[in-house]
Amino acid sequence: MIHLVKLNVSNLILKEAAMFKLLIVSELKKQKEALSIPYEAIASRSGLGIATVKRAFLGHDISLGTLDKIAATLGCEIAIKPKQSAKALYQAQIEKKAHEIVSRVIQTSALENQLPSDDAQKRILTQAKAMIAKMPKSKVWA
Repeated sequence: MIHLVKLNVSNLILKEAAMFKLLIVSELKKQKEALSIPYEAIASRSGLGIATVKRAFLGHDISLGTLDKIAATLGCEIAIKPKQSAKALYQAQIEKKAHEIVSRVIQTSALENQLPSDDAQKRILTQAKAMIAKMPKSKVWA
């Protein structure tokens, strides 16, 4: 059963990679058309065969390396742009981890009929954030 789950996850990743490549090809087609550059010129300038270039523009499974060569020839680059800065993601993780810890403390306190006041809960949360921020960064993600 576990093997089938891994296979399904792998298939999902492959489908997402294929969709990503199709998005790249779509943008490269726009640039090709804007430049009015023929397949032959792309092939010779990129060092690729003309059949490879044509297959890429038809959406066949082409490596990212090949797409990168075509992109460079068309004056484009393939890049990954973070949605958030590393600092913002790190701060969000500190916040999440602090909320998880404080939530457990509050639940335990409630079971013992010792629920802290709202002000006390805010202080605990602030202290938890400060404590987590002092931890090694790799531990914040655990």
